[in-house]
Amino acid sequence: MATEWLSSKEAAQRLGVSAATLYAYVSRGLLRSEGSNGQRERRYRADDVSQLKRRREVGRKAESIAANTLDFGTPVLESALTLIENGHLFYRGQDATLLARTASLEQVAQILWDCDERPFGAKNLPPMSAALRSAWRAAAALPPVDSCLVLLPAAARWDHPSWVEDRSAMLETGARILRLLAAAVTSQPLSDRPVHEQLAEAWNVSAEHASLIRAALVLSADHEFNASAFAARVVASTGANLYGSTMAGLVAINGPRHGGLTRRVADLFSDLKDVSDIDAELARRVRERIYIPGFGHPLYPDGDVRAVTLLAMLRERMPGSPELAFADTVAASAERLIDRKPTVDFATVTLERALGLPKDSALALFLLGRTVGWIAHAVEQATHGSVIRPRARYTGPRITPAPSGR
Repeated sequence: MATEWLSSKEAAQRLGVSAATLYAYVSRGLLRSEGSNGQRERRYRADDVSQLKRRREVGRKAESIAANTLDFGTPVLESALTLIENGHLFYRGQDATLLARTASLEQVAQILWDCDERPFGAKNLPPMSAALRSAWRAAAALPPVDSCLVLLPAAARWDHPSWVEDRSAMLETGARILRLLAAAVTSQPLSDRPVHEQLAEAWNVSAEHASLIRAALVLSADHEFNASAFAARVVASTGANLYGSTMAGLVAINGPRHGGLTRRVADLFSDLKDVSDIDAELARRVRERIYIPGFGHPLYPDGDVRAVTLLAMLRERMPGSPELAFADTVAASAERLIDRKPTVDFATVTLERALGLPKDSALALFLLGRTVGWIAHAVEQATHGSVIRPRARYTGPRITPAPSGR
């Protein structure tokens, strides 16, 4: 069968590109060309042009898929940690809502880290260096996330085993980090006690209600590739140690569209507390397109199962709480108006108010629970051994290369 040849104009038209781009394809070996009867004009094999056109169409489809992977879209990385499916949340195959009723955060860490209790052995604490003592004084009056961000670099500087890439050493580092952050958000001495017990004591919560703190921690432990977990994972892929990954997670979680959303929910509660007609006030916000935080999660169209669990436990243990009754009123009003159910942010702020916890305690609970997930993601990524480095689809100005002379 005779080979079909195309002129440069015909080839460029079939590919939908300029002549300069056509020449670039030739220089990159994507098209073959040859001279025609000694003339300057070159010709191109039609089958090469057709093959390149198909490749470009597939590439555009792949780009379209990739463009949607970073916003609750197509799965982009493999992980054995957390599954969100059909309105349920699982940690390595175990129902997170059942764990919330029975397990401590440390026990959930053992599930997500795929280990036994050894990383949480007694006295596995960060070394109290002079740098850490100085940072402790500087962080004492700061909000939870800021306090943690001050202490982590100071602790990391002298925690030499944190750079050992052995899995056991990494998990022991993870336990030290979790205990450091628990002390940071409570301004209490370092301790090897379970995190929920440390928080309950620091916040004057009774033993009866400490289980609510424990449940909030467990429900916050991981949530697949959320922004902070992805940030922690990207940093881990560079070879940074767990302190670095945790700092990345903390910076991300502080944003107002992630963990910092709890502050916006708390502000909403405060704004509505003295409002005589909550329905009317929320309706006004809807009309004026003012965002109502704490409602609707893309992964839970029928309602955030974490919020359902935590609010149910609050009703069981604190049925007479006026703060809980107020939250239920707000939730019912919002659902009527915008047809969205409460998220975990709404539930943890409700817990903060019902227990009378210090300001920003909801965020503190969220970050402590999520620390377990960040460490799990960092360790898993370190095991994979690859660098996370997606490509960009360039949309800026482009300089068209001049055709090469002869």
